[in-house]
Amino acid sequence: MALAIGLLLGIALMIFMAWKGWNVLILAPVAAIVIALTNHMPVAEAMLGSGKTYFGGLGGFLISYMIIFLLGSLLGKYMEDSKATITIANSIFKLTGKDDPYKVLLAIALIGAALTYGGVTMFIFIFAVVALGKPIFKELNLPWKIVLLPMFFGGCTITMSVLPATPSIQNVVPTAMGTPLTSAAGVSLIACVVVVAYGLWYMKWQLHKALESGEGYVEIGQQIQIDYKPEELPSLLASVLPLLVVVGIIVYGSAVKINNVAIIALLAGVIVSAILYRKYIPNQLATLNVGATNAVMPLIFTAAATGVGSVVTQAPGFTYLMNLISGVPGGAMTQAVAVTAFLSCASGSAAGALGIIVPQFGPQWIAAGANPELLHRVMAITSAAWSAMPHAGFVFSCIAVFGLKHKQVYKDMFALGFCGANLALITVLLFSTIFY
Repeated sequence: MALAIGLLLGIALMIFMAWKGWNVLILAPVAAIVIALTNHMPVAEAMLGSGKTYFGGLGGFLISYMIIFLLGSLLGKYMEDSKATITIANSIFKLTGKDDPYKVLLAIALIGAALTYGGVTMFIFIFAVVALGKPIFKELNLPWKIVLLPMFFGGCTITMSVLPATPSIQNVVPTAMGTPLTSAAGVSLIACVVVVAYGLWYMKWQLHKALESGEGYVEIGQQIQIDYKPEELPSLLASVLPLLVVVGIIVYGSAVKINNVAIIALLAGVIVSAILYRKYIPNQLATLNVGATNAVMPLIFTAAATGVGSVVTQAPGFTYLMNLISGVPGGAMTQAVAVTAFLSCASGSAAGALGIIVPQFGPQWIAAGANPELLHRVMAITSAAWSAMPHAGFVFSCIAVFGLKHKQVYKDMFALGFCGANLALITVLLFSTIFY
């Protein structure tokens, strides 16, 4: 019991340090050392070397998923530099208008959903939100902090883990069990409806509260200027075609069970972008270089959190907690939810937790009778929900780019990321009794 308390102490320390503004590259190894010490583990052995150590877990994640982060970042940079994101945004704003604040938030959410479902990572999308949102928020005198509402709703809910065929890393990692990216499509679509209804309600409620408070726009965060002429923008078809290629290849590849379909789809999206946008991007080498650089920090942030998860799984306190979990009624699926939730919370990284859980526990849960596709979807959604923690690498990126603080960011992240995803999880589990 004392060892388990030490384990929880290390996790609590991570959350506290994150809330105080510590960088994840510092707080993650500190938390890992605390976990090792409180669990009577040799610190050097727990931290160094290959295998299930801190740096072993960190390095293993880098090797396994660097290509996904890189291709997603390159695709996002092509979309940004060609101003395809501007074309997509303008097309959506034509439908919603810019005069109604709620319609503005809805439009940003739709843009986020379109881009992230097409393969653009959330770490890249946040820059597009700043560029597109600031002029409109300033014009309507809306408080900048509520930009997190459509950003999280559009990019961090259904397209992160719930919607079938999404190329997000959270949906890619479970495919190591031999499952497709379209796993459990029926219950996933039902869960999407529930999450969207909840997100629309929450976004409207928070906007109403913000307008009633009388708080207006204040210039903070990164200053991004975008100057363009209408004739310099790609057409709507050219703007969405790379995204359609990504989703189309994933849907087809999943149906015929092509291995590594997400990598193939993202690579195809980048190649199509390079061809379509050649007249809009005179210097594609610069786009490739910056896109590659942009992939580095999100990848390292996630890998650092994965390292903590590796130490956690080797700690005696984790074995104690696993024994408790194994006694919970509900069988393999209940264990999958509990273990995924715990490790996702511990590391603050959905992908990092799944990178540990899928190879270590997935086969034994399937052997115990869990349906592979349902297990895939449940683990993906659970990881997304319980990684919505203050020490998540994505939160640090938001703080840096938007110029906000944890106290401003986390409330909406918790409501949309944690509560919304858990609503999806509950829906999937309830309807699984009908579909499976």
